[in-house]
Amino acid sequence: MKMRITVLVSALAFLIGCKSASQKTTVTFWHAMGGESQKTLKTMVDRFESTHANIHIELVGMGNYDALSQKLMGAVAAKNPPVIAQQYENWTTQLHAGGELVYLDSFVRGPDGLSAEDLADIYPALLENNTWDGRLLTLPFNKSVPVYYYSVPMFAAAGYPEFPKTWPDFRDAAMKLTKRDAAGNIETWGAAGGTDIWILGSMLFQRGTEFLEREDGKPLFNGPEGVAALQFQVDMVLRDNVQNTDVGRTPMDDFLVGRMATLTGSSTWRAPVVDKESFPVGMAPIPTWAKPAAIVYGTNIGMFRRATSAQKAAAWTFIKWFTSPEQQVEWSLGTWYVPIHRRSLEDPRMVERLAKTPGLRAAYAQMDCAVFEPRGLKWLAGRKALVEELEQAMLGAKTPKQALDDAAARYAGSAQ
Repeated sequence: MKMRITVLVSALAFLIGCKSASQKTTVTFWHAMGGESQKTLKTMVDRFESTHANIHIELVGMGNYDALSQKLMGAVAAKNPPVIAQQYENWTTQLHAGGELVYLDSFVRGPDGLSAEDLADIYPALLENNTWDGRLLTLPFNKSVPVYYYSVPMFAAAGYPEFPKTWPDFRDAAMKLTKRDAAGNIETWGAAGGTDIWILGSMLFQRGTEFLEREDGKPLFNGPEGVAALQFQVDMVLRDNVQNTDVGRTPMDDFLVGRMATLTGSSTWRAPVVDKESFPVGMAPIPTWAKPAAIVYGTNIGMFRRATSAQKAAAWTFIKWFTSPEQQVEWSLGTWYVPIHRRSLEDPRMVERLAKTPGLRAAYAQMDCAVFEPRGLKWLAGRKALVEELEQAMLGAKTPKQALDDAAARYAGSAQ
């Protein structure tokens, strides 16, 4: 009799366990995170699941953004998209036009939504950039700012206690920091990176213009402001000979061995090398022209309408958790992405990092002057054309004016 009761209890426990497992809601999350970002994301998802036993976040990595875009569009065509996914704004525009996405606004402002305090604490530019038709369609996921990495000792030796704040001053510093041997060969470059659409675009906004007149509108980047900005970049490469463009596939490695005094890139470039530094490395916001402005890159997170009601509810639980101020601190500490909440920077853990990293707080403060590339579908081809023409200007094959006019013509042709 005792054995029969034991067997019945064991069977009941098994059935309860099976029922519990069957009630767990799976949320497929397609992403393109790699390296330290992927590790941090996995760690955070594991912790989320440990406190949300009824939800399973199925992470599906696509390797890179191109693959993610192609897979998403293919899955949508096959009517089998994931529940949530990272997406750039151009993708969102296309997916939204096809009716494939759920407005997150209904969750954000719903009974289990964000508090007014939390919503107001997110950088306004991020909320605006995630808004379509007056409603939040997506929410910011991984956001990086453009920064200059610089050798603190090299700058100090050249008489610069801090990084230059204007482009003319930056150019002067690059000239002083470029070191040549007795034969005139450059041993240390003052700057590196060549022509850069991230920097060029930020310069456009700093000079009071934009890439386009409006979403999918006529190009403005080939106006006098754009020509002057590109001429500045080209001159540092071709005329001044103080900016190296041959930095290979791992420019950060070249910087860390002292081949250049400065290097422009994403704030996230710091994550994989922070333990490899042999000298104090500073991070600074990009210099400015007439006014501060910096293009912010990175994806947002969107939810697909084909998900079940249970999946949508579970997905929102995860999104709300991940984008909370506390979790954004962990995300930033592991990846060097910018927390989307202002008050995350006052967390003791972030305060410690900011105190140990010269210029980082000022670099992250670029979120207060954040701008973005166009979100329209026509910009996909237009951007590709512009990047290719910038390369031609850097090589000296075309003048800045010719390169930008040709890019504008190619954009107009692709837009027809």
